[in-house]
Amino acid sequence: MMVNSASELGALIRSERKKRDWSQKDLASRVGVSSVWISQVERGKPTAHFGLILRTLKTLSVSLWAGDLPTKVASGDDAGVIYLDTLVQP
Repeated sequence: MMVNSASELGALIRSERKKRDWSQKDLASRVGVSSVWISQVERGKPTAHFGLILRTLKTLSVSLWAGDLPTKVASGDDAGVIYLDTLVQP
């Protein structure tokens, strides 16, 4: 999945959480944050702490790519890939 905004990142996190049948409280406990923080991120909060976003993605086993595209992505298979340069809002 290609993510182009904070709201799309939030939707990805929500989707991955729901695939695991976890509540926001469950995910928050695993990440070490509040359920309010998870809710804000899932709604696309653009100022979320990046380190906590990384910890959340790791908890959900979501890969994050930066730099040159891996071969599978270059060939069009970008499932589960987040492009950092598209998340930065000018």
